[in-house]
Amino acid sequence: MPPYISELPPSSLGIAAPPRRQKNPSVDMWLEDKVATDNAEGLWRLDDGLYDLTAFIHKHPGGAEWLELSKGLDITEAFEVHHLTEQPKEILKKYFVRKAKKKRNSPFTFKEDGFYKTLKREIVKVLPTLPRQSERTTDFFIDSFLVILFFMGTIACKYWNFFYGTLAGNFLGFLTIAAHNYFHKKDNFRMYYFNFSLQTVREWRISHVLSHHLHTNTIDDYEILSAEPFLNYLPVEKSNFRRYGQWFWAPVFWSTGFHRAFVGRIVEYIRGRRNHIKKTDFIAFTFPLFMYIFGGQPLLWTLLMWTYIVVIGSTHLFFVGLHAAHHHPEIFHDGDQPREEYDWGIGQLDAIMERKEISGSHFLVLTNFGDHALHHMFPTIDHATLELLYPTFKRVLAEFGTNLRMVSQLDTLAGGFQQLIKVTPSAAPPDLNKWDINKVK
Repeated sequence: MPPYISELPPSSLGIAAPPRRQKNPSVDMWLEDKVATDNAEGLWRLDDGLYDLTAFIHKHPGGAEWLELSKGLDITEAFEVHHLTEQPKEILKKYFVRKAKKKRNSPFTFKEDGFYKTLKREIVKVLPTLPRQSERTTDFFIDSFLVILFFMGTIACKYWNFFYGTLAGNFLGFLTIAAHNYFHKKDNFRMYYFNFSLQTVREWRISHVLSHHLHTNTIDDYEILSAEPFLNYLPVEKSNFRRYGQWFWAPVFWSTGFHRAFVGRIVEYIRGRRNHIKKTDFIAFTFPLFMYIFGGQPLLWTLLMWTYIVVIGSTHLFFVGLHAAHHHPEIFHDGDQPREEYDWGIGQLDAIMERKEISGSHFLVLTNFGDHALHHMFPTIDHATLELLYPTFKRVLAEFGTNLRMVSQLDTLAGGFQQLIKVTPSAAPPDLNKWDINKVK
């Protein structure tokens, strides 16, 4: 097993890291540590104000879980990107308690005349004019993935055929990635399709939504943390053995991701952390049960084929996810030289490259984490709608003299492996105008 890096990677953004970061904590441990570093004093923090939302938890339109998970946290970024109108701020006013005693543990700003708030205002203006029928196509796609998964899995089991097992595994990957479109939104039944991967909506609402989406590629990004010690994407000192060894460890990491999440939950349960177990976690087991009932194979053979399908699905998701948008030597990673002032939207542009082969296809966007920059900035908007936002997006980019880097899939694939061996932090912020979105989109 690859060794841990003993020293805490430094944050060039000045973020105080979770105290147990080097111990590869579970999502619940990370959440506890965030409470310790977010200076929210046991309440919900927005900018420099503290709010007690206890009485509002079960009134929250997006579902109670969002507020249950975020109690004790600084929710500034989460609040800004998940609420498009000003009405939620009006609701917040009656829950105000007092000003916070300490400054925010985040470098990001949301100034009214800044890039992100300007873009959001323009997006809100155009949204009512856009067709919504394509969202039904998104629903059709993901429902079809589920049906095909069950069908292919059962055929693979019945005839003990690994070709069909591989197809089923890839459709499990499609289903899991597409379900990610739904758990960013208010509670809905399709978000639980994600649980067929042996991962859970709750875990990813913490690790992906409340961490990765908001503090992308920083020392506070749980998706960076959870890849360690196998894969270290931050620019820190590494021996040659560790640097290049990551290329060989990577497939192991990809293929075991789903099972590691499941085993991790069992370990946490044994340790006494049981509040995170939900009935919906058992949705995953309806798939092998279906295979067993209709596949006609003994239980052991059914479980072996299911395990194979899960491994293929895990490889699919993590390979695509880790090479989709965020890892390249010219993408900002904590430790690199940051900008003097960090509008949150500009921070997202620094931490993302878009793939020109993926954008423009509803199917590819939904199954390959496509239109990634717009998805990060407006995660509650259906993936089908994101393509329609580009004219407004380009106009605001031009207004602020900045850009979205649109590159090839090969660039992000090779860049992901190059970032793993990077040890010297970049001496300047990313050049966002190196690739011109208008030439390729």
